[in-house]
Amino acid sequence: MRQLLYIYNPMAGRQRGRAALAEIVETFAKQGYEITVHPTKGKGDAAEVAARQGGSFDRVVCCGGDGTLNEVVRGLLVLPADQRPVIGYIPAGTTNDFSRTLGLPKSMARLAEVAGAGKPRPIDVGEAAGQPFTYVAAFGLFTDVAYSTPQSTKNMLGHFAYVLGGAGKLINMPNYHMTVYAQDGREIEGDFIYGMVGNTVSVGGLVNLPKDKVYLDDGLFEVLLIRHPKGIEDWQSILVALTTQEVVEGGAVIGFTAKEVTFRCDCPVAWTVDGEFGGQREVTQVRNLHRELVLACGTDG
Repeated sequence: MRQLLYIYNPMAGRQRGRAALAEIVETFAKQGYEITVHPTKGKGDAAEVAARQGGSFDRVVCCGGDGTLNEVVRGLLVLPADQRPVIGYIPAGTTNDFSRTLGLPKSMARLAEVAGAGKPRPIDVGEAAGQPFTYVAAFGLFTDVAYSTPQSTKNMLGHFAYVLGGAGKLINMPNYHMTVYAQDGREIEGDFIYGMVGNTVSVGGLVNLPKDKVYLDDGLFEVLLIRHPKGIEDWQSILVALTTQEVVEGGAVIGFTAKEVTFRCDCPVAWTVDGEFGGQREVTQVRNLHRELVLACGTDG
């Protein structure tokens, strides 16, 4: 019988995963799995369990927010490539950015069906200063909202908690003088209020990229930089980019694709990795690990 390890965060989001536990396990049983259930006990637990037990299973399904998925991915990357199982994902966090990129269904029943029986699809994984990420590494405006907002507030207000937290940052907007280097020889210098390297169409529900330009397995990441606005024209170009997903040439928003990119700043910069605090440093190198994992993204047929 096929073996499935179900790792779920009982505190994620509004505890949808906990409420639907019996329904999800029943779905996996009907798909022919022998199931091992592991509720996470705290930060880092999902990564430890995935690394220690993941190689013994045919499929590892993660239920929680993007941070829980990041932990499971981090744990599985410890294993040799030929021992890594297919990953299923049941998003149950507050914003669930990566699920929008994957085009996953909304109901827990359908999510469980895809997680257990979905067609395996290779995906790229990122690495920022040695830390793996599934969909984004970012710095600047709004990026600390996910890890600085208390879980109780997220559960109560949902996505609105992120919007409120992000709006507060506009009062005292930080910027960083950086030089950004890409592997193709591109070099960009300036004062930036935000930067991201990702494989996603949504970041915090606030930054959105065109779905037809984001590919999960092309070996390239989307890079987005927003310069510190110096006047009304810069603000207009930012608003146009964020609302229409079109970058205005010569405006405050810069977008390109890259396999590897390095950020150098004259002061330490705090980064987030899949919505969690990713450290603070002056130099951060981000690279694409091409088709490093296999994820269940859709049903067969």
